Amino acid sequence: MINRLRNVLPVLALVLAAAFWGSSFFTVGRTLDSTNPYMLLVLRFGAATLLVVPMLGARLFRIPASTWRAGAICGTVICGGYLFNTMGLVTLESSVSGFITALYVPFTPLLMWLFYSKAPKPSSILGVLVAFAGMVILAGPFSGEWKDSYEGELITLGSALLSAVEILLVGRYAPHCEPREFAFTQLISVTFYSLALWLLLNAAGVPMKETVFDSTLFTGILWLAVIVAFVQVLLGWGQKTVA
Repeated sequence: MINRLRNVLPVLALVLAAAFWGSSFFTVGRTLDSTNPYMLLVLRFGAATLLVVPMLGARLFRIPASTWRAGAICGTVICGGYLFNTMGLVTLESSVSGFITALYVPFTPLLMWLFYSKAPKPSSILGVLVAFAGMVILAGPFSGEWKDSYEGELITLGSALLSAVEILLVGRYAPHCEPREFAFTQLISVTFYSLALWLLLNAAGVPMKETVFDSTLFTGILWLAVIVAFVQVLLGWGQKTVA
């Protein structure tokens, strides 16, 4: 019974991570009323980094260099994925964005096949089809209005692809890292990358929506930070066991 529970819990952690992540689309869309995608990423991941710090305690100062490297590598993909997804939500309804982002489900085994020559089993293909069909039903994308310009859709498609790459990278590094340390290094890396990008674009004079520090922004950032903090911890822990 105990062994069975040990096998089930990592799977439940991954399901819970997906549920947390999926719940963020509407909040991101609403929070963008008060800021731009770049600053949203800085605030979201900066706050999430602070939330993980108490989970580490004294371990914060003993994180191995290998974990820092893994977190920095994964952080580049995570930053791109979340940025593309947030930029897409500027013009897309949350249901349409969720539908397109759900394409990471079939993308993941396809990338496994492409890069690792690991062909998906029939049961995996069936699972992908069932999961994707469920996401389509839940997202209800066809109730939304698709725009004449497909810029938002294409950007969000890029987010889905990067999300699949993230899953592969986390699966590669997670077995060798402590989950909380791995999550912290990823979160702080994304915070650094997004802040550097915001400063660069700001210095270049790229027009960006001004950030308004109102209740919508604060509540949105707090909830999004909680989501991303737990998602990264749960992913790291779950993928230590689940292949």
